[in-house]
Amino acid sequence: MFRIRGFFASLMVFLCLSLFGQDARPDGVAQKESHSAIVEADGYVFLSEDKTLSEMRQEATAAAKRAALEMGETYIQSVTRVENFQLQYDLIETGSEGVVTVLESKDLGITNDNRYHVWVKTEIKYQPKKPGVTLDKGAGGPLAVQVWTDRDVYREGDHIRIFIKANQDCYVRVVHVSAEGQILQLLPNPLRSDHFCRKETVVQIPGPEDAFQLEVIPPFGREEIVVFASTGPLGEIPLSQAGRGLYLVSGNFKDLAQKTRGVRIVPVEDRPVQAAEFVEIRRSIVVEKE
Repeated sequence: MFRIRGFFASLMVFLCLSLFGQDARPDGVAQKESHSAIVEADGYVFLSEDKTLSEMRQEATAAAKRAALEMGETYIQSVTRVENFQLQYDLIETGSEGVVTVLESKDLGITNDNRYHVWVKTEIKYQPKKPGVTLDKGAGGPLAVQVWTDRDVYREGDHIRIFIKANQDCYVRVVHVSAEGQILQLLPNPLRSDHFCRKETVVQIPGPEDAFQLEVIPPFGREEIVVFASTGPLGEIPLSQAGRGLYLVSGNFKDLAQKTRGVRIVPVEDRPVQAAEFVEIRRSIVVEKE
């Protein structure tokens, strides 16, 4: 766990950036990550006297999921191509949902042309294969995000510094999950509400705009820094003030991850399918007694 402490002067922040920012490199840092396409789709089924409304609703939902999968694969194929390379990918099944997870659905009922209409927002997870392509060096391809800290193991009294870099412009949410499961949102925060990350730009937390340090205190154990990133604005989550310019996340991590995936899809010209890329990065750190 860590204690949130305020900075005494902006000069100290500048010194911390100068001393640690250049040495904290992402090379060789292990991180667990997942890639997805967030896709919206509509499903329709014509009314039938032989079917109940419930059956037609289920069929329309199934049709919407099939449409989402087709659109999602088209989108994934478009973003996993880079110049002189053809990246392959594997779709990932997620339990009973299969390869299409419904994040949100709307039962829009019967249309004027006697069809049952259901709308869905879905997530399609995939694993890109990267033979000979280093996506984090600005080579194009899928959204790729690196997360690293100035060390892997911290001891009581140490200060945690987190660094992020993406290969595309994206929106980010950064949270700290303690060994006890408490979730603190580090970015965006009350003093740094802009969570838009420019490509190939290293973002540091705490940064010069922040009013806190992350000092390690008991209890000790394994903790996680989690970064959610997307090409569209992230979904809203319930927050409360935690002091020192930070937010406490209400609910558990599963709820946080689900709500964050409620991404608003921003239309992009020349894309065969309008969708959003989504990445979740989980970076473990160990905090120990001195």
